[in-house]
Amino acid sequence: MGKLWIGNGNVVLPDRILAGSSLLAEDRYITAIGVPCPPDAEPVDARGGYILPGFIDIHVHGGGRADFMDGTAESFRQIARAHCAHGTTALCPTTMTCPDPLLMQVIDCFWEAKSQPQDGAELLGLHLEGPFFSAASKGAQPVSEQRIPTEEVLNRILDHARGAILRWDAAPELPNMELFSRVMESRGVMASVAHTNATAEEAMQSYNWGFSHVTHFYNATSTFHKVNGIVHSGVIEATYLRDDVTIELIGDGRHIPKESMWLAYRIKGADGICLITDAMRAAGTDDTQSILGARDTGVPVVIKDEVAQLPDLSSYAGSIATMDRCLRTAHVKYGIPLVDVSKMLSLTPARLMGCGNRTGSLEPGKEADIVIMTADFLVDQVFVKGHRFDG
Repeated sequence: MGKLWIGNGNVVLPDRILAGSSLLAEDRYITAIGVPCPPDAEPVDARGGYILPGFIDIHVHGGGRADFMDGTAESFRQIARAHCAHGTTALCPTTMTCPDPLLMQVIDCFWEAKSQPQDGAELLGLHLEGPFFSAASKGAQPVSEQRIPTEEVLNRILDHARGAILRWDAAPELPNMELFSRVMESRGVMASVAHTNATAEEAMQSYNWGFSHVTHFYNATSTFHKVNGIVHSGVIEATYLRDDVTIELIGDGRHIPKESMWLAYRIKGADGICLITDAMRAAGTDDTQSILGARDTGVPVVIKDEVAQLPDLSSYAGSIATMDRCLRTAHVKYGIPLVDVSKMLSLTPARLMGCGNRTGSLEPGKEADIVIMTADFLVDQVFVKGHRFDG
């Protein structure tokens, strides 16, 4: 690519918004902020809207009628395109609890999709959600495949992945969690607390072992509860007391109410929170019925009130959000300042996934992953590494 100049917009930086400003990129990298359009650059008019860093979704299962558990490279590309149309320029494909052979197949599909020309959001690396979960907080995860980790199983999967796994979730109250944490640390994989009924004491112990993140905080994470007639605090309280533990929040406006998101924001701050979609295959579609998980073996769901639910409406069964909706929820609906919402959508997840030195913010030297939004915060144009995404 040549030079790209985006102007007449409000440029959202990590610490402020430059009104009526511009951005210049060349050969996929941002080169300057707030400069006039050079005569040899392609001009793009932001029309008074917002120029933001591309969104980075570190917890997403599907979209565009595909799920990563479908086990094909095409499903990876289909999801990457569906979410890119809504401003996501990088994502972590997320798996569900499943038999090991299917997990190995999904890992192979990741590498196959990664080896092909990227069309849509960049595939950063895999996020494994399961199978080491508490049945008491299973959510939509299948109980039949939940189990206890062993060193042999962990190393076999990690060896097969060849570095593809960036993060692995587990319930810290299960046996062998110190082993799990030790193996994750030795392989450079983030250990995250998830689908857990742990007490605060068990959560604190896991943080001391090396767990450093909490998956979809508030959802399938414990708060104060009784154990053998004695009240204990839970994961939520323990996490609020640990400045070194980060969290993620589902930003669809259904899973987390305004007051709970504000409480997390007040305590953790934008540097400690990632906004995520946790989206299933119906994201980015107008479907009213769908499937949670693999197409052939997943759970039928209905889409009602902008969220996937079990057919009897007894429980939510996944988000259908895209990251632009997360922005509108947190900023427009809940009133959190745009600079901090942008950080939770881009820079903080980039930092946690190890790519914050090259993406996640609009700064010279970083890749030109850019979203142009209208004044009403609707996606207008998306650029991935300086190339316009055309859908």
